[in-house]
Amino acid sequence: MNHQQKDDNNSLRNWQEKLLPPEVIMEKARSNGFIKRMRKLDPTYLLYVLIFGISSHCKPTLEEIHRDYQDLGGKSAGTKEIRYQSFHNRFDSNMALFLRAMLDHYINITFADSPARLKGPVGILKDILIQDSSIVRLSKKLAEEFPPARSRSEAAGLKIHAVYSAVSHSLKSFEITDEKTHDYKKIRIDGNIKDVLFLFDLGYYSHYVLANINERGGFFVSRVKNSAKPKLKEIVSESKIFDSIFEKGMNLGDFLEKVPKSDEIELICTFTGRDKEKTMGQKKINADFRVVCFWDENDKIWHNYVTNLPGDAYKKDEIYQLYRYRWIIELLFKEMKSDYDLGKFLLAREPLALIHVYSMLIRLVLSRNLYKKMVASLDEDEKPRYGPLLWSKVFAEKAHEFLSIIDQSIFGKESVGERWKKLEDSLRRLACSRHKGYDRISLKYVGF
Repeated sequence: MNHQQKDDNNSLRNWQEKLLPPEVIMEKARSNGFIKRMRKLDPTYLLYVLIFGISSHCKPTLEEIHRDYQDLGGKSAGTKEIRYQSFHNRFDSNMALFLRAMLDHYINITFADSPARLKGPVGILKDILIQDSSIVRLSKKLAEEFPPARSRSEAAGLKIHAVYSAVSHSLKSFEITDEKTHDYKKIRIDGNIKDVLFLFDLGYYSHYVLANINERGGFFVSRVKNSAKPKLKEIVSESKIFDSIFEKGMNLGDFLEKVPKSDEIELICTFTGRDKEKTMGQKKINADFRVVCFWDENDKIWHNYVTNLPGDAYKKDEIYQLYRYRWIIELLFKEMKSDYDLGKFLLAREPLALIHVYSMLIRLVLSRNLYKKMVASLDEDEKPRYGPLLWSKVFAEKAHEFLSIIDQSIFGKESVGERWKKLEDSLRRLACSRHKGYDRISLKYVGF
């Protein structure tokens, strides 16, 4: 196996210099009011500690983060020792704004500088975007700012609405709201979406959204809600049994109750409705889309998928496989919560809650950025062995090693090139040793 880098730009040290430049960090800190003049707190060292100073499955306190910062920042001639109380007080709304700005910066870099490409049946598309949300539990003291969806007696609930890009293999955008905010209200269909495929779960289901994507040249695959009543227009599947049951204009549910419960069926259905975001002069929706129905013998139910992907290019089974790819964003949330301990701290102040979420999202984006560069340098037959969920565990385990090397590269007198190389080899070796031989759904439609 060839582990040599394809070019110098893929080395860990160059990755650090590109993604963590002090001048960019300082500019973001000043522009958001976090740093007005350099005195005791250096935002660059603080960001290093927040990203890399937390080991896998560790629950650090602010005291521990303060000690890590003192170990790193205390070596700089330009900074002074900062007492814990002063350090604690800096975790405020301005710091949250600074981290939000850094997160947006890293998302933009990762999206613009991705070596990934779509492959297989989706190779002609520009991107696959998947939207979903996840709840992060907070202290009951924040119930007024982030009210829970069910009961005021529960802990507060913060919801992360995220859009995942298959091409960037990471976050494309995100928004934070309280738990009560419905997913549909935060759906993102903006910019040039021509030849972009959207994958939604039922929380985002809307006939208006589907029609909007179709009108703007995009594509979608979504489950059909049980309460939806699309009207049958045409049967694509060839079967005399279907023909004898079919009546133009009948509801999809009524049709499926009468057909044999052991088939895959493809139909053309008419979807109607109104834009529920409008109040006056509501826009009427009337569009024909493909509906692919699969009978689930275990649960004894039909799984129905609606799409505007052309039937000659995407067969029934491929529609199901594409929707299954939506699970990737679930793995993204699992990665943040299991490997980065997102949501395991019942923080009692809103700025602290936002700082925690932004720090973990930055860590995720940087981890995915490095993951793509490492995988891109491997031989083709080796790439499927490195899934992102496995990578996140390895990255979390080596977080303190990153911080140690950054420390030495800033303040050490000797070259740390050899340590960078050993860390790179270790990351690859750990990821390879844990591979269990199963296909990586995350790499099914994406190559590097």
